Amino acid sequence: MHWGVEMKKPERFVQLVNSPKLLTLFSLAFLFIESGLYAIFEAKNFVDSLWWALITATTVGYGDSYPNTTGGRFVAVTLVLGMILFLIPMITASIASKLIVNRDAFTHEEQEEMKQMLQEINKKLGEQKE
Repeated sequence: MHWGVEMKKPERFVQLVNSPKLLTLFSLAFLFIESGLYAIFEAKNFVDSLWWALITATTVGYGDSYPNTTGGRFVAVTLVLGMILFLIPMITASIASKLIVNRDAFTHEEQEEMKQMLQEINKKLGEQKE
């Protein structure tokens, strides 16, 4: 529920992408989850796993830490694909949408108000013809 209106899944995705705060929280949650999974599969401490996740997510990949187990490799693949296919495009889209938004465009409410006014004008013009 959002302001008393039930939101559909695509609307939640749009809300996530258009909110820098939600996008940041989602990105950090994704990074921490991946770090935790890597720590479990690779038997590393969380700080080392977080270092690995940050370096891998930013595609720097120093090579000082890499997965040795199948589970660790799976986590690495999901982290890299998640960054390439979802997080980086969402961040880019969010920034681009802020740059190209037409601030002079009418809001939905204004459009509905104009539509109502035009209907009233058409109704009055129709009455005058008769």
